[in-house]
Amino acid sequence: MAWAAAVAILLVGLLFLFNRRAAYPALALVAIIGITVALATALQPSTRENTKDAITAKVSVDPAACTDPSKQLAVEFLNGNNTAVQRVSFSLIGRLKGHSSIAYRGFLRDDTIIAPGQASMTCQGLLPLGFAPPRPARINTEDYDWSVDISLVDFSPR
Repeated sequence: MAWAAAVAILLVGLLFLFNRRAAYPALALVAIIGITVALATALQPSTRENTKDAITAKVSVDPAACTDPSKQLAVEFLNGNNTAVQRVSFSLIGRLKGHSSIAYRGFLRDDTIIAPGQASMTCQGLLPLGFAPPRPARINTEDYDWSVDISLVDFSPR
């Protein structure tokens, strides 16, 4: 992208040296194309972020919802978008209560299809290598403050 802009500026500069009358329309054309590309590029990530931000998640230790003792954490996703979600990649983060440093981080994925405006709940277990050293000998999920950080969302094709 930067190379294309540099070449365009160089060509317009050379055109100014040889024929100023033809250089002004060329300069206007290059400026219009540059502004259009810059606006399209600047707006595209924010649109992508807004759609990803419409997916929210929360995690809790819920023995009633998650009866499997190896999967004690209930993660609930809410699709606030107008497009169905095919897959969500996320980090499950645990901090010891009263501490700010991360004691556990697991990178997980859920492939449950979530319709627009709907919620989905999944039970997740802890990855054995997700704990920061030294790994605790006995793990009680209620000793941690849990949070979810969504990193990637795959939407269904329209």
